[in-house]
Amino acid sequence: MHLYLNNSYYFITCRTKDQKNYFSSNKMKSLLLDKFYIIKGKYNLNEFIFAILNNHYHFYTFIKNGADLPKIMQLINGKISKELNLNLDYRLWDVYYDRIVGNDKTPDKVIGYIIANPYKHRLVKSLEALKDYKYCSFNEVAEKLGYEAAIEMISNVENLNWE
Repeated sequence: MHLYLNNSYYFITCRTKDQKNYFSSNKMKSLLLDKFYIIKGKYNLNEFIFAILNNHYHFYTFIKNGADLPKIMQLINGKISKELNLNLDYRLWDVYYDRIVGNDKTPDKVIGYIIANPYKHRLVKSLEALKDYKYCSFNEVAEKLGYEAAIEMISNVENLNWE
């Protein structure tokens, strides 16, 4: 069950059905990235931190009207499914998970977790290589807070099990 609250920060995770690696190519990741830019503009999402991985994505954003969240998810997942037209016998996407993020130290941990995900899933070989991975918001966070602060934010995330 989803809770749609106004004026809230949301942490969203959405996996592909059966965790299939439909987004392992840059071409496929770019399709999803394009949808992120569309919803960012359409819903005026000023802060939109994301990571696109081979079989899932995460994003963190502030949503003024909570009722917009299912519309946002439909725009992302529905459009991708339609464009890919994979002729699957089942859905491309599994259910999405949303979490409302409080104003304590949790936002930094959520953002650190999201921007570290390409490293966690071995899509980049080092934390430094995150700056070259265009399918996450590492550079945006590093530009806003500074490179060292972004790396520290990642380092402060617990339970990533990177090894």
